Amino acid sequence: MHTSLKKVKKAKSVDKDDEPLHVGFLRNENERVNFGGNYDYMSRAYFISQDYENRGEKIRPTCKEMLDAYIPPLFLEKAKLAEIPIPSYYISNGFFEPPVIIDPINPFTLKGRVVLKQGRAKSIAKSLTRNFTYAICCQEIPEKGRVIYFRSVLGWSIQTKYRDLSKVVWDVFKIPLAKIRVIQLESGEMLLSDISPLFLEDLKKREKEYLEERVIWDN
Repeated sequence: MHTSLKKVKKAKSVDKDDEPLHVGFLRNENERVNFGGNYDYMSRAYFISQDYENRGEKIRPTCKEMLDAYIPPLFLEKAKLAEIPIPSYYISNGFFEPPVIIDPINPFTLKGRVVLKQGRAKSIAKSLTRNFTYAICCQEIPEKGRVIYFRSVLGWSIQTKYRDLSKVVWDVFKIPLAKIRVIQLESGEMLLSDISPLFLEDLKKREKEYLEERVIWDN
């Protein structure tokens, strides 16, 4: 028996709580997808995919795909190998030169910062590195570059100008729900910068309708 997005039935989960799993099949593709939204290491969505993989059942994203997408240097290198344009970046334990996007690489700090001026660089570095203990990933913002975000649902975006990149990100990373960060250059070219969580319950009406067309929900 299948359900709609509006009435996703509660199922017995990996950790046996009463929350819905949000797992379904892509129509005409026979591929199971985990729509947990937040794919951080050891998150609920991570353990859901791990449980399917341990049973020998295919599911996207896999645990490896989650790590590749959510650890900034791995994400950027995977995009680079797939020939997706990315910004220049470097790894540091504290020093960085604005304008830059700073993403932490540690299990305690998740949210990064866009730093355009030198003013508070030292205090920001101290905070994001946990007192210069952990590394940070620093993406350089080219002159006149703009940091922008869009939402991706199974490789589709409401905004038509982002649909090509959204499809590429789904094809390469297999993250079904994501907020995608890009740096848009003065020329209009977009440099892929980051993937962050997008939750099923936060989808807009058109995004939900698109998902309904693509997904058959598990019990």
